Amino acid sequence: MYHRIRFVVVHSLVLAAGIAAFAQQAASVNGEEAAIKRIVDRIMQPYMALHHFPGAIVAVSLRGQRYYFPYGQANDAGAPFAPDTLVEIGSCTKTFTTTLFALAINRKQMVPNASIQKYMPAGYTLRPEAQEVTPLELADFTSGLPDDPPNLPQRLEMRGIEHYTTKDFLTWISRWKPASAPPAQYLYSNAGIGLLGYLVMTATNTGWEQQLSSVILDPLGMPDTTLRPSPEQRKRLAKGHMVHGNDAPPWPIYAWYAAGGLRSTAQDMLSFGEANLGHQQVSGKAVSSELTETMELAQKPIYTMPNGRNKQAMAWVVNMGNGNPNLHPVIVKDGGTVGFSTAIALNHSKDMAVFVAVNQSGALAADKAVEIARHLP
Repeated sequence: MYHRIRFVVVHSLVLAAGIAAFAQQAASVNGEEAAIKRIVDRIMQPYMALHHFPGAIVAVSLRGQRYYFPYGQANDAGAPFAPDTLVEIGSCTKTFTTTLFALAINRKQMVPNASIQKYMPAGYTLRPEAQEVTPLELADFTSGLPDDPPNLPQRLEMRGIEHYTTKDFLTWISRWKPASAPPAQYLYSNAGIGLLGYLVMTATNTGWEQQLSSVILDPLGMPDTTLRPSPEQRKRLAKGHMVHGNDAPPWPIYAWYAAGGLRSTAQDMLSFGEANLGHQQVSGKAVSSELTETMELAQKPIYTMPNGRNKQAMAWVVNMGNGNPNLHPVIVKDGGTVGFSTAIALNHSKDMAVFVAVNQSGALAADKAVEIARHLP
């Protein structure tokens, strides 16, 4: 009887201690969330009000703990943004493609400084001058390729891959003549990263979407990052707006979709961010050392950008903080479509990832993402 009573007492004490520890941890998390919210609100609320943006979501991962802060409305029915609300992430897509490229480099499937002709899809031969361009120059925007093909149809809805096809795109590439010998000066190019996607597919003999799923999305538990949302996912799509607030049409899937076609959620983008920070586990799943090393390669600075401060990596930009030596770099990529402005920022020194999405174009989400990353503790 004595032993039974003693067991009950000890068990009760252990249980009480566990409950107390859990409550203390919960209080700490809640306190941290309140502190983060004050800073995010101080940055976002005046910005949203000044520009009359319809809605936004800010997602923060700080030392592995996630926080979500919605503003305004995600659709015409007045629904708020949620962690699983889908948005068009535009050029944030490029970081997924350069991750696949970095993996192909590490697996010896691609040589970064080889001629891009080596990996061109069958049936397409580049002009001799263009054959001097390398895959790495596509990834870091020194290929000389323009932002978009100049022979696109005028109407946005006619620019989708159904009308301006993969064949149209690659035929234009095969006829393109660089203005000067590569490497060219920095020139942001959707076409360049779009072409890189095709080169990766040829080199690995695997489709872009298939690689994306097997290498990144499935291992990191990112079910809502997709080129083509399902009927269920379309119900969770936010409504996009053009610069002056008018309703925006859905962003087409261009022939160079590897540069800007993905839809995603704040929840999924934090998973991507945490993996890029080097977390060994994301969404309850182990992250392979191969993927971690691949993401490190994609983020590695290659050259100093024209502003003399920031550094260009593979699609990622390393923001050096206006030359202040006391500020740690923030690695960032922005995305814009006709209806959305998005950005993902990484601060390795704080173990922090920030994702910002505004359902109106031209919102300069990257500026806000970097500002939040700079001001959070």
